[in-house]
Amino acid sequence: MGLISTVRGLLGLEQRVAGGYSLRDPALAALFRGQESDSGVVVNEATAMQSSPVWAATRVISEGVACLPLKLYERQDGGRRVAVDHPLYGLLHDQPNQHIPAMPFREALQAHALLWGNGFAEIERDVLGRPLALWILPPQCITVDQDEDGAPRYIYRHPKHGQMEFGARDIFHLRGLGFDGMQGYSVVAMARDSLGLTMAAEKFGAKFFGQGARPSGVVTLPGHLSDEAFARLKRDFAATHSGIANSHRVAFLEQGMQWQTIGIPPEDAQFLQTRSFQIGEVARWFNIPVSKLRDSGGANYASLEQENMAFLAETLRPWLIRWEQEISAKLLLKHEKPTYYAEHLVDAILRVDLAARYNAYAIGRNWGWLSVNDIRAKEGMDPVEGGDVYLQPLNMQPLQAPAGPSAPTATPAVGVAPPPQSPPAPTAGAPADAETNQLEPCEAAKRLAEAMTEHQIMACEHGKTNRCPICGIKKERELVPPARPGGEHSWSFKWVAI
Repeated sequence: MGLISTVRGLLGLEQRVAGGYSLRDPALAALFRGQESDSGVVVNEATAMQSSPVWAATRVISEGVACLPLKLYERQDGGRRVAVDHPLYGLLHDQPNQHIPAMPFREALQAHALLWGNGFAEIERDVLGRPLALWILPPQCITVDQDEDGAPRYIYRHPKHGQMEFGARDIFHLRGLGFDGMQGYSVVAMARDSLGLTMAAEKFGAKFFGQGARPSGVVTLPGHLSDEAFARLKRDFAATHSGIANSHRVAFLEQGMQWQTIGIPPEDAQFLQTRSFQIGEVARWFNIPVSKLRDSGGANYASLEQENMAFLAETLRPWLIRWEQEISAKLLLKHEKPTYYAEHLVDAILRVDLAARYNAYAIGRNWGWLSVNDIRAKEGMDPVEGGDVYLQPLNMQPLQAPAGPSAPTATPAVGVAPPPQSPPAPTAGAPADAETNQLEPCEAAKRLAEAMTEHQIMACEHGKTNRCPICGIKKERELVPPARPGGEHSWSFKWVAI
């Protein structure tokens, strides 16, 4: 009684049985080994990670969150900048404390939130209240309570230093799904029976092939064997036919013995289908596409880009928002919150193949919302001189421009020459001068042709593949001589202004 009372007192649990405590109490089972599921398998956070679907789901989500760059931004008039000079930037992007880099820190905290429903880290602050370091705390040693005013209070039971209490501002708390907003539910606890079935199927398969879940056959003989003869027969038969190395060997029977094969029942032969179904069960519990668990029977996407977009939108995005909101609530000072905010860069996970990426760059470049340096920055390349020029199509005019001779002329974008003025119409009876009606190609059309030739773009923004009078360009073919003697000629194309 004394030991059980002490253990339950340390756990902060209430007495449930009026007459005392029972050794079958689920709280004690959870403390020493975890609770058993209905399948008879002990399921806790440690044993659940021995199941390959749970391991894969935890690893993929944790690595997916941790590998995305997390940066601190400062709001500015008309834009923002990366606040690399802010002390919090180094804690989030590089190293939260002197012992752990950012990647394993965020990976571990995310794994705690996935399995236990909560991830905790102590916030070390200076005398001004600014965060200096973040230290991971084991979630199984923390109890979340509330003060009289409803504020969360964290009770940490250290194995050496005893019990310590922290206020809400001193704990970085990454919560999963929960109904009170204070703490999240443990996925392992909520899915105990489902995960127990998954682990039981794996255990059955291992025993089925390793030891035999049932006898593969029986030997019958007329009469009775002595104990010595039975032991010899059992020993010789096991040595000759047991194990994978001795499979399919011919058996020699004596004294009228007969071998009778015992078939595998259909319900036992279907355990592979059971295991495949359980992969989908684990995927549902962790809200992750089945294809991310390397299951060939899962949903197939048309491209890797679509699969990553679904993974980002359905699985990672809720966790990224939880990270960003907790950073704003706990790591930024009150006067900094209107100015600074944290955000993950998700461009890396949405990167597509080279041709599709370059085609998207060409569209942004031609429509004037990407410059050469913008594109080079997305590709991790250094800027070049003159690369901050933005183009604008010739046929674009401001929406508010009124019609008529008094309409204001649209101000061209940087790097784009204004469109040429049309020549006056010839008077009646005067011969038309063909030379005066022929306009020189404008500089913008030349630049557009050069850019489309450089990137080998097959069609302009209007879908024209050979000639576009709106853009003022056309495509010309060139015969390219062979690179070596005896080789074949090839064709190339280039865009020119018309």
